[in-house]
Amino acid sequence: MESDSVRTIGDSTLVDMWLDGKVRSISVSRAAVAAFQGLSPDQAAALSDEARREFVRTHLTLVAEAATSRLKDSDASAETVEIDAGQAHKQGQGPTGERRRGDRRKGDRRRADRGAPAGDRRRS
Repeated sequence: MESDSVRTIGDSTLVDMWLDGKVRSISVSRAAVAAFQGLSPDQAAALSDEARREFVRTHLTLVAEAATSRLKDSDASAETVEIDAGQAHKQGQGPTGERRRGDRRKGDRRRADRGAPAGDRRRS
């Protein structure tokens, strides 16, 4: 992505993206970036423009998903989409950790009563 395609203006970080067949301007608020990163209000106020641009640049998939869901919820023909706090969600926000409850295999699948094969298989 070009370095000038992600820019900050005031408390918003802007990026132009191709979404649903159109180039749209997406505005990500400072509060949205801070909420995603789990920052306190004091830390959010101290967040630099460069840090916000870098966050948006490295999380473009997240921004695109949030913008697409905003378009579906509101006017689908909008030229600009605004993403505020609480509208961008971390991927996999469900339960974390190991999904499997236990071992997949219920027991030893080898048959204990079978011995070595009769004869040598390598000889013809």
